[in-house]
Amino acid sequence: MKIALVCQSLLLSRALKSFLGDNVVPYKKSDFVISDKKIELDKPIFFVSSIEGDLLIPFSKSSLMIELDKFWQRLNALPTSENYTLHPNILLEEKITELTENFRKDLIKTIRDYCGS
Repeated sequence: MKIALVCQSLLLSRALKSFLGDNVVPYKKSDFVISDKKIELDKPIFFVSSIEGDLLIPFSKSSLMIELDKFWQRLNALPTSENYTLHPNILLEEKITELTENFRKDLIKTIRDYCGS
């Protein structure tokens, strides 16, 4: 996924560059644009605003990634049952959470079995 930034707010633009890293490319090479103003372009626009839009300000990195993933899936008409993601770290975090929860359950079961309660 290649994203161009067209933002009036320099602070927003810098935050997005920081969060998105290598996904930020020049406009001509982009798949879509993130903007904080209503503009007409020949590419799809992911609108960021404090009132209404695809993403509301303030936002976190994870909420940005989740909303961008949903937007990207809509653009590509991907079924939501297939787990495509924008950022591999989101998938990694979910897997780590699942593994630690399973480990916790197994540990509690083992302790209860050992103690006989």
